[in-house]
Amino acid sequence: MIKFRLYFDKDAETAWLNRMAADGWAVNRFFAGFFSFESCEKGAFVYQVDFSDRLFSVSSDYRELMQDAGIEIVQTWGYWVILRKKASEGKFELYTDCASSIEHYKKIRRMFKAVTIVEMLLVFFEIYMGASQGVKLGYIFAILLTAILAGLMNAVIRLNVIIAGLEEKMTGISKKCMSVLWAVGCMLNVCGLLLMDVMPHMFRHVIQILAIALMIIGMFQTFRRK
Repeated sequence: MIKFRLYFDKDAETAWLNRMAADGWAVNRFFAGFFSFESCEKGAFVYQVDFSDRLFSVSSDYRELMQDAGIEIVQTWGYWVILRKKASEGKFELYTDCASSIEHYKKIRRMFKAVTIVEMLLVFFEIYMGASQGVKLGYIFAILLTAILAGLMNAVIRLNVIIAGLEEKMTGISKKCMSVLWAVGCMLNVCGLLLMDVMPHMFRHVIQILAIALMIIGMFQTFRRK
């Protein structure tokens, strides 16, 4: 059985894989959003999704550590690593303390931030191509990339909340952080101003309205956090 899912949330992906295993379907392969499942005994496996320091691979030390712990590396894709362990061998957790969890989520956040910047540059490149060169296909790609960009920004926001919660739990100090939406809105507004001479009039207004909306929502999210 093959299912398609595009996750920006590794915790949601982990929960879904465990629900599938509980229903008797064990994932055995993954490629670009396509999960391949094989039939298994219901609840036979427990899954975790980890983040590697290497692209499409893991170190020999990591592989040996997992093997010694009775953990199977099912698949590596990008920086993601899908792991599983037999449920009969007990609870399966990778990060059991706040400090290691914070470092884990910060690594994931750094990756998402880098990809978000690249996606944003690609969006404006496609808009520029559509506006200055008359390439209508550029607008279509810009829309598709913007949808992906929205998912990435949401992932960064979610990670900010998780990290802040873990830090508060560890230190007992509540810390406010500026929402990523505010920063994205500012950047979007600046890019819109830089491209205002080549963009269609209506398109320019749409970008400016979106930028203002993002900044307002970002400020609201920042000040409502305790």
